[in-house]
Amino acid sequence: MCSPTGPDHCKQNQLLFQKGVLIFVFLTTSLIASVSAQVVFSYGKQKVTKNQFLHAYQKNNSDTTGGILPYNEYLELYLRFKLKVQAALDAGMDTLPEQLAELDAFKTQLAESFMKDDASTRMMIDEAFERSLVDIHLSHIFLPVSVDAPDSIVQAAKKKIDSLHAILSSGTTFKELASKYNNPDLGWITCFVLPYDLENLAYTTKPGSVSAPLRTRAGFHLFKNEGQRKAVGKISVAQILFAVRPNIPGHTKVEMKRKADSVYQALTNGADFGQLVEQYSDDNISWKSGGELPDFGVGDYDPGFEKMAFSLTKDSQITQPFETTFGFHILKRLHAIPVIEDKNLREYRDLLKEKVERSDRLAVAQSKLVKHIRNLVGKDMPAGQSANDSAVLNFYRNNMKKYNSEYAEQLSEFKDGNLLFNIMQNKIWDPASADSASQLRFYNSHPGKYWWEQSADALIITTPNPDSVGFLQETIKSNPASWREISASSGNTILIDSGRFELSQLPLVERTNFTERLVTAPVVNELDHTATFSYIIRLHREKERKQFNEARGSVITDYQEVLENTWIAELKKKYPVKINRKVLKSLPPPKPNP
Repeated sequence: MCSPTGPDHCKQNQLLFQKGVLIFVFLTTSLIASVSAQVVFSYGKQKVTKNQFLHAYQKNNSDTTGGILPYNEYLELYLRFKLKVQAALDAGMDTLPEQLAELDAFKTQLAESFMKDDASTRMMIDEAFERSLVDIHLSHIFLPVSVDAPDSIVQAAKKKIDSLHAILSSGTTFKELASKYNNPDLGWITCFVLPYDLENLAYTTKPGSVSAPLRTRAGFHLFKNEGQRKAVGKISVAQILFAVRPNIPGHTKVEMKRKADSVYQALTNGADFGQLVEQYSDDNISWKSGGELPDFGVGDYDPGFEKMAFSLTKDSQITQPFETTFGFHILKRLHAIPVIEDKNLREYRDLLKEKVERSDRLAVAQSKLVKHIRNLVGKDMPAGQSANDSAVLNFYRNNMKKYNSEYAEQLSEFKDGNLLFNIMQNKIWDPASADSASQLRFYNSHPGKYWWEQSADALIITTPNPDSVGFLQETIKSNPASWREISASSGNTILIDSGRFELSQLPLVERTNFTERLVTAPVVNELDHTATFSYIIRLHREKERKQFNEARGSVITDYQEVLENTWIAELKKKYPVKINRKVLKSLPPPKPNP
């Protein structure tokens, strides 16, 4: 309500209030902006804000031992990185033809990756995941009509499918109608079993309901959702197949059934499944692997076959003989593979993405992508330029940096990383590696630095076949000089390194009492299953200074570090560094990357 002093006073109060709100909003916005724009450090004319520093830190916040790097230590690493990149920019390295070519190639590769991993594709992955949690039991009526059929035939088929849909609504059972059209029960299906348009029809039809008619390129379809259940996942089974060929005489089929029953009886009495597969199974593929079939889920095989397979509730459990169109089967459950219920599991999402990209879903995702991009870039498209899908996608691809901040960030990181590599190679790595005289002077000026601890002249042998270790050990021990021939005759699959090694560098299973002519126990690599052992030719038990040629690798590394530190000191003078300790202290407590 207005003040009794009159409308003018009321209006004045309102203006003051509005002004106060505007001032508050301005101050709040300015405060937020000032916080995000607080400078952690500057080098020359360049500044790194609090947000920029935190973003970089969160991506690279571990030390070499896997712990969390303190802000102060990371600050020095990040500062050195920024100084080197700025030096490369000032040297014009970003304009070199090879740099531009590598950047263009990466742009193309990265843009395609982002196009494939667009929100529309992620939506398809999410949808596929949700559907993979549910199995649907489908009945089907199908009227085939080719895509190029005359309109009269198409209209007749449409009229027929509509009438069937109406008949179903009046009470006739789906099973009755389906049998008239020779359409068998589809059994249980899950995601990726059907073409995407039919899968959509199945998953949008409620349990117990009949779908609306759908025309595809093959014809007209009606589904009935007979029921849903939590997805059963996949199963691994072995089988014994007694094949029954078409038109086989009745007495022969009876004999095949009798044979299957006899084998089943033997199995229940403890006979070996694998031996009976080898003796009786007519499946020429699975016969070679003890009857084992590839893992499968619902919708992969004959519904009757799947029903019997998934009826097995325990590993090693077997079915009684049952019949399909292929003959009589006896199945043995090997193991079950449960449904993955973690939507964010990276390996599973990658698998779903691969399936999406291989399926007809990709065309749907691309259509949604084009629609999204068209809305995004519509106002920016040059006047008169074609607005077809291809032109829209190309414009977005060529200007993605403007529309996608993550893409822009990765592009910038690649460019900076490339510049860093090139300037380090030009300023530090190549000069240090090529300057033998400086290396020797550095070695001589550090007489107490390069030493052999207890060491040995030895062979280190790595074989991809652990079963061959015993033979190799005996061969090497009897004739160590044959190591080159051994490696060459294996096609270099057996790797043998000859040289002097400190004892701590040798691959060992446990503490070893080293003696000359010792063959060590093999160490098996759990990742690639290779086996490595050593043969001791000569022991050096006393600490000795390394000769220059022996220490050269370490000398080059140390000399590079000295050159780099000298160069960094020069860059800090060229680009004066100022660190805002107050802002640095205001950063939130460091947290490890998830």
